[in-house]
Amino acid sequence: MEQILQLVKKIAPDLTEEMVKRYRVLKTVRLLQPCGRRLVVLSLGMTERTVRSEIERLSAQNLIHVSKIGMSLTDEGTEVLMGLEKMFSALTGLSILEERLEEALGAQRVYVAQGDSADSERAQKEMGQLAARVLFENTESDLRIAIAGGSAMAELVEAIPEGLEQKAKMVLPARGSIGRRLELQADTLAARLAEKLQADYRLLHLPDNLSPHVLEEMKKDPDIADTIQEMEQADILLLGVGNALEMAEKRHLDEKIRKELEREKAVAEACGYYFDAQGRVIYETRSIGIDFNEIDQMDCIIVVAGGKKKAESLLAVSRSIPNGIFVTDEEAATEILRLAGK
Repeated sequence: MEQILQLVKKIAPDLTEEMVKRYRVLKTVRLLQPCGRRLVVLSLGMTERTVRSEIERLSAQNLIHVSKIGMSLTDEGTEVLMGLEKMFSALTGLSILEERLEEALGAQRVYVAQGDSADSERAQKEMGQLAARVLFENTESDLRIAIAGGSAMAELVEAIPEGLEQKAKMVLPARGSIGRRLELQADTLAARLAEKLQADYRLLHLPDNLSPHVLEEMKKDPDIADTIQEMEQADILLLGVGNALEMAEKRHLDEKIRKELEREKAVAEACGYYFDAQGRVIYETRSIGIDFNEIDQMDCIIVVAGGKKKAESLLAVSRSIPNGIFVTDEEAATEILRLAGK
């Protein structure tokens, strides 16, 4: 398929460019719907005239519906978009990029969203939709899912459609914590994901860095003990990744610990664990959550993060996650390959 597409691209480059342009407009409307034309212009960096022209063509083909609240894809538009996905992945080179990343990360599978999620809402939402699709492909009604907090996980949950049949047995927070942004906390996301998947859920309202004595006492609480037992049986882990020093500051770790992380050259943080460039855990917060030393027993680990700043962090975490599934963006992908010398 890819060889044929590359030959088509050589013989009719203007045709393939038009196809890719129209596909990108259709895909952007789906990601941002309902949306106005101006938002599509800003997301794609095309001129307003070009976008208006493409919208008119797609609307005439009954692929886009235009109303007072904004544009959205018709059922036929969604069907066309999904049917052409593999072909356009090959045309734009994303499929080759994904294969190279799989080798660099030692991953079971890699999915790459177009653009840079660090400054593009469109790319953020595409990553969320890709991650949601991966979750659907791997979950069943008798499985337990553990989800971490953060903006990438929030986009994943947002991308899950409402009104599904039961898709999981239980959803759990991957760790206990109390942060400033309620909507990004693991507890909040676990409850919302459970609602969408028609699953049961457990919560874990616990702050980071409890004293060892308090932590042990908390574990004796029947509700917490029950949640811990369920977490130990989690089949799927949904995980975001952050820069180590930035996350240490956000989590208000002691200055002494932050300096230690800097001295040990920590580059990544995931689920309260801090990693160096080789993927070694060099510090973990005192909290209740998924044990990183035992995640290789899980059926599926889905890691979601994008942007150039996350590249080094993703590469480091990949060395501690055997056979994981990674969802990222083009900006992070390119930088990962550079860092890995691929």
